Amino acid sequence: MWDSDPVTGSDLMASTGLTRATVHDVCEDLAHRGWIHEVENQREHGDYRLGRPARRYCFQPMAGVLVGVDCGQDMTVATVTDLRGRTLTRHDHAFSSTEHSAEERLDVLSRTVLGALEKASLAASQVLAVAVGVPAPVDVDGRTVGTANPFWERMNPNIVEYLADRHGWTALVDNDANLAALAEGWRGAGRGLRNFVTLLTGEALGAGIVEEGRLLRGVRGGAGEMRFLDLVEGVGSPTGIGALSRDWAREALRDPKTHPTSSLRKLAPEDIDAEAVFAAAAAADPLATEVVERLGARCARIVSTLAVLLDTDRIVLAGALSGSYTGILRTIERDLPRYVHPPLPVVAASELGDEAVSIGAVRRALDHVREQALEIELPPAHPVPAPAHPS
Repeated sequence: MWDSDPVTGSDLMASTGLTRATVHDVCEDLAHRGWIHEVENQREHGDYRLGRPARRYCFQPMAGVLVGVDCGQDMTVATVTDLRGRTLTRHDHAFSSTEHSAEERLDVLSRTVLGALEKASLAASQVLAVAVGVPAPVDVDGRTVGTANPFWERMNPNIVEYLADRHGWTALVDNDANLAALAEGWRGAGRGLRNFVTLLTGEALGAGIVEEGRLLRGVRGGAGEMRFLDLVEGVGSPTGIGALSRDWAREALRDPKTHPTSSLRKLAPEDIDAEAVFAAAAAADPLATEVVERLGARCARIVSTLAVLLDTDRIVLAGALSGSYTGILRTIERDLPRYVHPPLPVVAASELGDEAVSIGAVRRALDHVREQALEIELPPAHPVPAPAHPS
């Protein structure tokens, strides 16, 4: 019923094997709780012409709302959806710097979610679950502990407890790459697959690994961390495509003899970012093209390492600029057979762009609410805003 059109008691009897009396008793209980409602008699609308009209029930997608948050290193983005995952609004807020404090992080996270709710004329009490993706390993309880890594601990400064204490929300925290993998399996390049890897490629690389339909997490949530790339020849670090495209382009531009006619020379150094480099490469700029070729060769080694280790069906390159990865994919396709024996995994660019983590966070919140539905006390009914767009 959660994902279907209105159904009759007979439909539910056929799908559950329950008696008619039991079906209607259960439906009346769910209606009393606020999860469903009985559709009005349709005879007057011409849907039923003979006999007693069947009782029909419909799920209430606005019985509460979900919030999925991508809480990155430089910005937080919150997506609010109904209980079917249809987007109602998005809202973002930047941090003061990439070196922001844990206190600022928590405050910006809170204000971003509240700002998103306000944009959709929603009350904080309507939130049934908030899921947050962070660039750090996260254990099953949503904590980042015992890592001896101050950056990771700053990225997840007890977010679960903070949101529960400040707003009374059920909060779930997970690694951002894991949530991107959930998004790809739900609405992206991993749909229909039981084995695939989603590689987040922005400032730093991180992998969400799906094996036989389940995320691999590890004891402390570090299964997809890419620190081992320090040891891989031709790679040397888990630095991401976004960071390297910017750094390599700026480095090349310091030499006035290197492609003196490059369009990137018209930009101030601080304006040369990944977006500018990929845009220039798409316009056949020689310097940018060389940077993208170099990135592709490096990615081929990374993808090959993952393919050998994990024996997966598909590797999805995700991130804000994944729609611009045509050149990188071309180089990976060329180089992959040098490192991996057939059958080769499919390598694809995500179509979810910068929404991958927040979409996956919504999926995580939705899964939690579906699993715990009968334990959740729904808030009073509120006016229903229209979805921002179907998704």
